[in-house]
Amino acid sequence: MDSHTLAPSGAFATALIPVVSGDGLVARQPAPQNPAEVLANLMDFPGSVALADLLQGSLPPVPVHPDAESLGDRLLLDAQARLDTLEPLVLKPLTGRRSPEVPAPHELLHTVLRHGLDTDRGEHVAHRIADDLGAPFRSALGLSLRQAQAHVATLRWEITHDLRNLGPRADQLERLDAALSRAMQGKIGELLDRMEHAAHLTFVRACLHAVDALPDTLDEVCLAHWSAEDGWLTRYRERCVRMAKALFGHLRRSLEGLMRAATLSEDS
Repeated sequence: MDSHTLAPSGAFATALIPVVSGDGLVARQPAPQNPAEVLANLMDFPGSVALADLLQGSLPPVPVHPDAESLGDRLLLDAQARLDTLEPLVLKPLTGRRSPEVPAPHELLHTVLRHGLDTDRGEHVAHRIADDLGAPFRSALGLSLRQAQAHVATLRWEITHDLRNLGPRADQLERLDAALSRAMQGKIGELLDRMEHAAHLTFVRACLHAVDALPDTLDEVCLAHWSAEDGWLTRYRERCVRMAKALFGHLRRSLEGLMRAATLSEDS
């Protein structure tokens, strides 16, 4: 199967818009996005009001910690070590002992025959096959994405006091970041739902393409390439792992960025 059947868009399902090139062909390019608009769309109204109140209000005086630099360095190193141990836990639904396996050819044959593909090649049958085969991957991906968000959020909460203890600007940065996180909490859940759904739509498209390419006579041999090492099912499972890694990496970089800024803020 051609690689295009697994949607060559970015890990976060970057929005695509049609662009007509000079030869009249339509190319697919990422749609430009305004960062301020993206942030506004992610924030709920109560959260934006709370953030505005925080920006306008006065913060309690916090003394600069005498060992702020060394304390910040130790805090960052400890958080990085914790994050290193969290990544395997985040990926466990997709790579662990109980992660969904790519079905063997005889299992694939049983699935397509159970849904009646041998007598009906209609699109509704292919969709049922896609939903059946894709359900374990969708569930594992959704769990992995939510574990990434939950684990990093827990670590972020645990270091709150230590961050605020570094000094006044570190305290302000932490409070601003916490207010933003609370404002976006509900929308982040919706975003993860959309990521999971977009990944499943990619699976469905690939499955429909694979079903359409099957010969009239079905057997294990004609389905073996689905579950081969370079087959579309294996590539999709790897894609799910990359998506979960990308989300965890994004969350990790955000937390590390906050900690570095808090560590250096008093000297800037």
